[in-house]
Amino acid sequence: MNFDNLFSKTRLLSYNNDIVKHYDNLKLVGKITPKIATLEIILRNKLDSELSKQNENWIKNSNDEKIKEIIKDKNLTHHQCLSRMGLGIIICFIKENKLQEQIMNLKDKDIDFRNYNQYNRNFFLKNGKKRNFGNIYKVDIVLSLLQNLRNRSYHWENILKTREKNGKHYPRLTTKIKDTYIGINPQKIELSLDDLIKIFNEELLKYC
Repeated sequence: MNFDNLFSKTRLLSYNNDIVKHYDNLKLVGKITPKIATLEIILRNKLDSELSKQNENWIKNSNDEKIKEIIKDKNLTHHQCLSRMGLGIIICFIKENKLQEQIMNLKDKDIDFRNYNQYNRNFFLKNGKKRNFGNIYKVDIVLSLLQNLRNRSYHWENILKTREKNGKHYPRLTTKIKDTYIGINPQKIELSLDDLIKIFNEELLKYC
């Protein structure tokens, strides 16, 4: 059966014209959605908790244009405004306010980037010498990867796809920091989300 008029040739070509692979991807997106949502909600509330320590009305008093757009409706409560913030805004505010350490503590035993792709590393090079990623860098990496995964998933892009170079397969879900690429293999996506949720509360995995 020809599905070109329903899904477009371009979309189906990314799955080698295999409609089964297309739905395998959508099923994976459905499977990981509760975990992505859990992390987004946690990050949003931890951000609110930290900023509220400085100013209980930090949303209403913000001069940020993105926040101003959200609070155009003056009747919205603080919680309603907060719930309208997307992951991109949340991550932006975490970084702008330098709250990485307060939001997430990533010990070496908790996050080993090599678990998600064999070509990953837990260090960068500075003047030719190895320097391990500190906690702030680690948080920036996982937040970037999470945002990348969320955006691709919720635009129904192919998160199972990899790229090939010199006979080696590399993930397309990647981020770059200190001239170092960190990626997540498609088959390791669930593991990476599980590891992040465990950092906050492992019991949550029973529900999502």
